[in-house]
Amino acid sequence: MRAASLVGGAAVSLGLMVLGLWAWQHAAEVANGAARPYVAKWAVRGVAVAAAAAAQAVLLVAVVGRVYRRQGALDEVLRLSAVLVFLVALVSAAALGLAGR
Repeated sequence: MRAASLVGGAAVSLGLMVLGLWAWQHAAEVANGAARPYVAKWAVRGVAVAAAAAAQAVLLVAVVGRVYRRQGALDEVLRLSAVLVFLVALVSAAALGLAGR
């Protein structure tokens, strides 16, 4: 069960990071049909940042948390900051997406 959690967490984290990098690179093509393409492009890039932050949070919880059983205050701060960056990026991407329509 522990190995499956490690491999699954690493695979999800890798997939989210690749998705985030792809979205950042191809933001202009994704936002091509919007009324305000510059704003929509930044909305897509906000989603890319949110995906990268989610990848880091999954990596910290599912992989690093399983490998190193002993967790301290620094681990908790890193997890909370990754979740906070994810939430802020997601909210800003949603606001920019609505503004870009």
